[in-house]
Amino acid sequence: MDKLNKMKSTPKELVVQPLNALTFPLYGQRLIEASAGTGKTYTITSLFIRLLLGHGDQAAFENSTEQHNAHQRPLTVDQILVVTFTEAATAELRTRIRERIQNVRLLFMEGEGDDPFTRSLLKEVLDHQVAIRLLRFAELQMDEAAIFTIHGFCQRMLMQNAFESGSLFQQNLLEDDAQLLRLACNDFWRTFFYGLSTPLTELIFSYWENPEQLQKDLRPFLSRSDLHFLPEINDFDFKAKYERSITAIETLKINWLNEEADYADIITHSGVSKRSYSKKHLPNWLKEVSQWALTSSADLSLPKSLVKFSQKTLDEKTAKGESPTHSVFSEIEALLALDLSLENTILVKATHWVQAHLQTNKNKQMLLGFDDLLTRLDAALQNGNENSLALNIRTAYPIALIDEFQDTDPVQYRIFTTVYQSFEGDHSETFNKSLGLFMIGDPKQAIYSFRGADIFTYMQARQNVSAHYSLDYNYRSTPEMINASNTFFEFCPAPFIYNDDIPFIAVQAPDKPRKKLVVDNSDDPAQSALQFIHPVGGENVQGFKDSITYACINEIKKILLLAQQDKAYLEDKKGNRSIVRANHIAVLVRTGKEAQLIRNALFNENINSVYLSLKESVYATSHAKDLLRILQACLNPEDERLLRAAIACKLFCQTPYQVHQILLDTRLWEEKIGQFIEYRRLWSRVGVLAMLHKLFHQQAISAYLLKDTQGERLLTDVLHLAELLQKNSVDHDGEFALLRWFSEQIKQGNSGESEQKQRLESEKDLVQVSTLHKAKGLQYDIVFMPFTGLYQKPQACLYHDPEQNNALIFDLQNAKNNAALAEKEQLAEDLRLLYVGLTRSVYRCYIGIGNYKKGREKNSPLCKSALGYICLQGGGDLLAGDTEQLNKQLQKMTDNSPNISIRSTPLLDETHYQARQSEQSLQGPLVLAKQIERNWWISSYSSLSRFHTQAAAVTPAVTPIDNISNEQTEVSPVVLTIPEKTPFSFPRGAKHGTFLHELFELTNLENMETEMLNELLFEQLSLRHYPDPELWAPVLTTWIEQILGQNLTADLKLGDLSAGQKKIEMQFFIPMQELQANEVNNLLQKYDPLSARAGALQFRTVQGFLKGFIDLTFEKNGKYYVLDYKSNHLGDSLQDYNQTKMEQALIEHRYDFQYQLYTLALHRLLKSRLADYDYETHIGGVFYTFLRGMQGEQDYGVYFVKPSFNLIDGLDKLFSGQKNSTKSAAEPIC
Repeated sequence: MDKLNKMKSTPKELVVQPLNALTFPLYGQRLIEASAGTGKTYTITSLFIRLLLGHGDQAAFENSTEQHNAHQRPLTVDQILVVTFTEAATAELRTRIRERIQNVRLLFMEGEGDDPFTRSLLKEVLDHQVAIRLLRFAELQMDEAAIFTIHGFCQRMLMQNAFESGSLFQQNLLEDDAQLLRLACNDFWRTFFYGLSTPLTELIFSYWENPEQLQKDLRPFLSRSDLHFLPEINDFDFKAKYERSITAIETLKINWLNEEADYADIITHSGVSKRSYSKKHLPNWLKEVSQWALTSSADLSLPKSLVKFSQKTLDEKTAKGESPTHSVFSEIEALLALDLSLENTILVKATHWVQAHLQTNKNKQMLLGFDDLLTRLDAALQNGNENSLALNIRTAYPIALIDEFQDTDPVQYRIFTTVYQSFEGDHSETFNKSLGLFMIGDPKQAIYSFRGADIFTYMQARQNVSAHYSLDYNYRSTPEMINASNTFFEFCPAPFIYNDDIPFIAVQAPDKPRKKLVVDNSDDPAQSALQFIHPVGGENVQGFKDSITYACINEIKKILLLAQQDKAYLEDKKGNRSIVRANHIAVLVRTGKEAQLIRNALFNENINSVYLSLKESVYATSHAKDLLRILQACLNPEDERLLRAAIACKLFCQTPYQVHQILLDTRLWEEKIGQFIEYRRLWSRVGVLAMLHKLFHQQAISAYLLKDTQGERLLTDVLHLAELLQKNSVDHDGEFALLRWFSEQIKQGNSGESEQKQRLESEKDLVQVSTLHKAKGLQYDIVFMPFTGLYQKPQACLYHDPEQNNALIFDLQNAKNNAALAEKEQLAEDLRLLYVGLTRSVYRCYIGIGNYKKGREKNSPLCKSALGYICLQGGGDLLAGDTEQLNKQLQKMTDNSPNISIRSTPLLDETHYQARQSEQSLQGPLVLAKQIERNWWISSYSSLSRFHTQAAAVTPAVTPIDNISNEQTEVSPVVLTIPEKTPFSFPRGAKHGTFLHELFELTNLENMETEMLNELLFEQLSLRHYPDPELWAPVLTTWIEQILGQNLTADLKLGDLSAGQKKIEMQFFIPMQELQANEVNNLLQKYDPLSARAGALQFRTVQGFLKGFIDLTFEKNGKYYVLDYKSNHLGDSLQDYNQTKMEQALIEHRYDFQYQLYTLALHRLLKSRLADYDYETHIGGVFYTFLRGMQGEQDYGVYFVKPSFNLIDGLDKLFSGQKNSTKSAAEPIC
């Protein structure tokens, strides 16, 4: 509590005076606090104009003969330093200053001002022609204006003062250090983790599975040079620490087991609380510790119940009498006091090592990161050369205006105070009056601590500077909204916690007419500017989210529906109206997940939205990986694996059924191959961007994507990727080099470069969804903040220690007092975030609030949130689900202002919103009436056998429902069991069948020892992400050995075949003339009994080629055989794989036609290769191996057939178009 109290210490009395831009003294250190909407940028431009004109009397700008004569004349734009924190803010300031200079120049030419500042300025500046000349010169010189980001300023100073700062003349700015950081983390991983013992390696892997995860944990610490770790770790030898920890644990285990029989008696006969150490709990705790003592200590884990036997715990639980004592209890207490975990030790070691390694690599490559620019200039100013370097800077820039000063940090503040201080002291009283340092910001909007901004530095500056000013008029919001905001924050005595350093000063509304928002809705209580949406209460966290989401979306829908009826509009003083549109509305959230929740709910109501807070790299999206698959297929269209992957990926926009059809239909498959061959040609000829546009159009990808909820987002990302590919194609030699570069970008993910950040998908009339951080500096007519009542616990114990001059501390052990400081700091920032959100609104703001529950917690998490802190007037308890207490607090607030109201969750509104669209007369596509011949293609067994009439009905395996007696309908209890892992229970489906086929394609499978085969199968199962690979591998090992060892014939086993006897996956193409289904059916049914029972094939007349793959072709004793693997599941017993059942499967799937075609292919091949070929002599036949039934038992799982010569000869003639001829058929292409 001492630390907490110290943070409440009262600083010196400070006087804040309203700022008048016309009389503001243009010298010294001065702090300007600009609340939201009070015209900060306008004030900066006004001061800039005065400095250009040399405006000011003795009170405003003091000059004397002792001072530098630089201020005895007006300043130029390159002498007035303006610093802000982002490139966007710099560009905006530059534009606003340029426009203001031009505007004021024109007013001087006209002789009349357009606001109080310019009217007074025109009166006080006597020589207007001189003023016009100065402003005109400033306009022309604006490209040289000293308006920089903080990093840009530091870089310029280091380059211009290389000797004074000790900098190299040639150093490149490293905009993104992600790659160097990744290399440093990889080096750390290799240096310290390779070669460790297996137990220690497994322990480290329990913290981080790879260097990327370690890098993610290190990232917040690497850029904070002022960060201190607690406790201080001096011994970084984590291997030695591990051995010491193991020794301590093992010693305790031995001692525990030696005397475990005594503990129960010692505790039972002591004065320890028997309610805690009851007969129910004590035996279980003793058993748990004893069982742990018998296990390995490699992972340093301790049982939860071990603390029950710590001497400290036993003493605390003993109110009367003597506490139980034993040397082992003291040993347990000592062990629990140790920090056994290696994670913190490694984190601290890695932080220091990676920081040093990163800096070394940057020095070698003469690179400077953004943080290096600050630290280098700061070090140069402190290293003894301060006089010359600081003098150079303040001579070049006598006046400095620091915008967004609330986002400063200790290094930045030290740089400017060092430059702009007198040689006698640091405070503004002794400041050299020829110089000026104006720090402009709003501490109530300091919300970027995650970027390194330090509100405590601002508070320190506030104490150091005696001249304080504030901007008191809000020009953004309506008087009603301003009143509601003032009332809301004044409701709490210390609305921003650090009340002495960050006080809330109510702002006023300027006395001028404003537009007003009119929503003609009878359900609207009082057209209040600030409205609390309050569900009934008693919900859990998710229930509250759902209720608030629904309530906000329903209110948005109502406003838009009323706008369509011209009943929701903005009206000015003359009665002119502008209808409320969707882009007038903003929903502000904390996280991307909250944004997605809102956007999905909006989409469900036909309300389109746009997310403005995109931070992810476009390379990190799933569509980037899909685009890579498509590009790989474009360059390798002959690779069926790559082409299948491209067609099946989400971006290619094919349904599962369409993908299935393409893979089955040879004509469609060949069509896709042809298209991708054309894409390859186009890519080579005109570039990747033109090729992708052709592909997107031809495959209708753009149209398909736009049907999705996030269609515009997805399409924007894809087009963005296409542009990046085109841009980088000039730097890579050829298509394959570009593809390698693209693959590498995807692997790297988010590197931080601006060009790869996701772009805004649309700027049309959409509801704006944004994070609160992104919304800072913006304004919206109507604002919704649904989730500000949600509490988020600090992710780390990160705080500023008041006992160490507010040094930044990261407590690795999360001590209670320090955790309280961290929670206090987060609450303070959450309050500032709430202020930012509320002050974005011009006319109205809706805030979601509810007394929700979380688990079994007594108090509602609302009371820990920023919103709860304000509504409970500085915190306090709020019983979970107690809506009455919350309503009383809200009512107290509404009593203070007529512009605040409370609304319960509205009733369900079934009306759907439909955005108005301009009617367009679109000409429909032309329709080709002519029929196109499409009977020449590459066919396959699958395409020809896809349609066939059903065979004779088979007796059903299930009983008709009408035959079930009442006794049979009695429901038996369901018993959930884990199925035994057998060949019968191996997963079914095409994917798993393909896996089994691929196993048998592996070479030398039959020669592997059992252990080697088991390892291979485990690896293959793991690569394909099968669950429980360690359990399935031995099952498959036994199964494959049984398959290889089962007799196909009396003297033939698969395992006996040598590599020279077999051909795996033999591909064939058989030329075919016009093939008619009726002729094929007549032939098959005449010569094959199975075909006669199977029904008729039904396909259109085809010609072209028949394509296929034979799983296995082999030779044995001069005969040639075809073998096909089937993974079909026919049942869960061997009897289901007998000859009859396999025959039924052949008939059902028309495998008879398959083995006839395969035999025809083999027949044609042998006829063309063997001089003495004879069908009966050389054709051995066909084996169909139903793998699940092949478990070593003869007659199960193997079906053999040899088609008759008449059948194969007849097919040969049909395919060659020689129906009545004996002319030789063409050789198949194999």
